[in-house]
Amino acid sequence: MLSRISRSSRLLVRDLKLARSTPALPFKRFQSTLKSEPTEVFTKISDDKDPQRSAFFQYSWGSWLSGDKAKKAQRETRFSIEGAASLFKELHGTRSDSKNVDKSGEPFVRAPLTLKDGTSVLSSNLTSKILGDGELSIKSIASIHEGKHHRVYKISLNTGKELVLRIPYKLESDFAILQKIKSEVATLDFLNLKLNASVPKVLAYGTSKSNQLNSPFILMEFIEGDLLMKNWDPLAEDSEETQSKLKSVIDPIADFQEKALSVTFNKFGSLYFHDDVPAALQADAPYDGEENPLLKNRWRIGPSIEKSYAKNKNKLSEAQVNQFNGPWSASKPLELISSLAGIEIENLRNEAVHSNLEESDTHKQQIDTFENLKLLGSKLFNPASPSIMNVEEMFKPRLYLPDLDPLNTIVGKDEKLTFFDFEYASIKPFILTNYPSFVAYQGVKIYNLEEDIPGYSEMDEVEQQQYQFIYYKTRNERLWELALNERRHDLIAIASPHIKVLKSPYLQALEFKTPKDYLYIESCIIQLRSMWEAYVSNSLCNSDDAKFPIEYDEDYLTQHEQQLMAYQNEVLSSPFVATGGWIPQDMFNTLKEQGMIVEDKEGNYKIDSEKVLDE
Repeated sequence: MLSRISRSSRLLVRDLKLARSTPALPFKRFQSTLKSEPTEVFTKISDDKDPQRSAFFQYSWGSWLSGDKAKKAQRETRFSIEGAASLFKELHGTRSDSKNVDKSGEPFVRAPLTLKDGTSVLSSNLTSKILGDGELSIKSIASIHEGKHHRVYKISLNTGKELVLRIPYKLESDFAILQKIKSEVATLDFLNLKLNASVPKVLAYGTSKSNQLNSPFILMEFIEGDLLMKNWDPLAEDSEETQSKLKSVIDPIADFQEKALSVTFNKFGSLYFHDDVPAALQADAPYDGEENPLLKNRWRIGPSIEKSYAKNKNKLSEAQVNQFNGPWSASKPLELISSLAGIEIENLRNEAVHSNLEESDTHKQQIDTFENLKLLGSKLFNPASPSIMNVEEMFKPRLYLPDLDPLNTIVGKDEKLTFFDFEYASIKPFILTNYPSFVAYQGVKIYNLEEDIPGYSEMDEVEQQQYQFIYYKTRNERLWELALNERRHDLIAIASPHIKVLKSPYLQALEFKTPKDYLYIESCIIQLRSMWEAYVSNSLCNSDDAKFPIEYDEDYLTQHEQQLMAYQNEVLSSPFVATGGWIPQDMFNTLKEQGMIVEDKEGNYKIDSEKVLDE
């Protein structure tokens, strides 16, 4: 395991050296882009022949070494600007400022209103505070951010107010995008109305191209401020000041998670508005004890929109996906594991049929790995284990927000924090969740460099950097665990090393991205094999059989180790593999100008390793 982590560290050091070897690179601008502050690109609303209009929709934040043209085409966010202008005229007619208030002056909570074109409107949010006064028209539209899954535009109104228009990339099936938008808007609504959490208010949304904008979209409140990420320095050397600065980022995110965890739900799945789930699910309340009549029938639990049910599943039909994405009974938490394995198996088999390809060794091994995970699914945990502290609490359905991150947190001028980006939110057992990505770390732990690493002080700088990286990742994760323990001591069992080992195959499966990533899943299963007997004897597993459910012979284990090492070496020899071959555009242009990136006959690019070394 240490070997694997060290390789990852060397990969990081190697790519940082590559960046430092390009003096012409405007690195400051690159950092700014990462913090969601690109140069705004405007277009004239009334001129569809404006030369800026094409660039206004095209992806420009970076380039890929392979398949660049196709990947950029998937991220083109063309929508009807004229349709957006028309939408605002309709929004003015549905405003609720003076009409829909109760005696206390608070807006009434109304179900989403559907316009003739299919757009849904949350009329209670169409307030003067957000929209200003008077009739509404668009003054300008600017592209302000190109993210991983969507592009963000800022709309400036004639009233002096500003809004956010978010357009998703075409990376997933139409059905997946539809479900994702419906659920994210309902989740934002729940966080706002039920938990009084600081999130942007949604004004309107469209789930398909069948609306005035000719594109799926979410229109929401614009929050002015800086990203909390500006305060996050995860590799800073230890000091009291560093600890305080790290906690200033971790603590508010931990506070927000505590709020999200405060409600226990009745099923596993994802949140939707009442009318957005099948009729068979509309009779079931999402949680017990709701006394507010305005909220009692507002939300329901439907299929999960967790990323694994959509990512790389474009060729699966709605019916195929719906076999696996829930919702699931609160009494069957382990079905989430077998369902995840099931949809990956379905996707792999479907992929082979559509590609008319004979099953390759890699393809067969992928299926075998997910079959192994499916077999383990019902046995990995004992939901009634006496060895897991507060085990009942650990398996209850709770809201999981996978994108809690300082990159998704805005610090306003009044220092108030606003959280956004909840597109893959789901309801699942807390024990099966991962830490937020900015602190999550699944590798070897180093708590003290001098004590834990013999001969550390005599190592060269590069080798020390590798261990420092591991130490800082360990430190940051530990700070998160301390924050969780302070807020929800009843759920701190998630920090147990044994819990982490037991769920590691599941977590690796959630991160399945490239064909050979199955090797990491299988590696976690094999690691679990050596500890199975002890876990069974302590009632951690849902099995009475001390024999591991999956049989491996020595030849297979040797072959797997060789394949894993070969894959890791392949990763090490491939710059920017951690980003899927994506390179920020400033860096890409500079490397290309310097001859470090070379284009081949197929229009793909490769890194000229010899030239990089010469530099």
